[in-house]
Amino acid sequence: MGRYLLRFVVVIGIVSLGFHFKRKWYQSRDMDEQAKVLASYALDRLAAQASRSAIDKHTFPEPWISMVQLRDDVLRDEFSAARRAKLWVKVQKKVEQNTNVRPMAREGRHGDVSKVWEWIGALDFDDPAARSARRKSGRYSLGTPLRAADSPAFEDSPLAHMRQADTSSPAFRSRDALSMDETPHIKTEDRPVC
Repeated sequence: MGRYLLRFVVVIGIVSLGFHFKRKWYQSRDMDEQAKVLASYALDRLAAQASRSAIDKHTFPEPWISMVQLRDDVLRDEFSAARRAKLWVKVQKKVEQNTNVRPMAREGRHGDVSKVWEWIGALDFDDPAARSARRKSGRYSLGTPLRAADSPAFEDSPLAHMRQADTSSPAFRSRDALSMDETPHIKTEDRPVC
């Protein structure tokens, strides 16, 4: 009887260890998925901050966000300190691997120095928050601005002899505009003169 009891305890121990490792694996996988979502949210926040700062320097003077401030915003629904710390390490790693983000130390408005992230990628000026910031700043467009080349004073200037580059040539079209089988062949006489 003692011999069977020992085997039974060993089997129960092995099965419970298997369930434990399976649960840890699922938790780790779920944490990785959550870190991806939160890193995407953080990148969106950084891009939006850069766009807002480019549009309205008065309301948004800094194009960057403090990592501590962003961490508190991104992880506002996570209350476990241990899980929060593990999750932030994963989010931080994913954000800093993005080449559009520049980590640096900056001094804030109140004199505190902290590590910040700045979005250095392309700016999205069609962001609804950026548009609302533009409207709040009182900047409105009343139509297309008058180009210097269209003004009568331009004809008398020394720059009047320079013509604008022809952007309709294949050299100026984006890769997306070119079809896969169309290759731009530019001859030397087709190149625009600046």
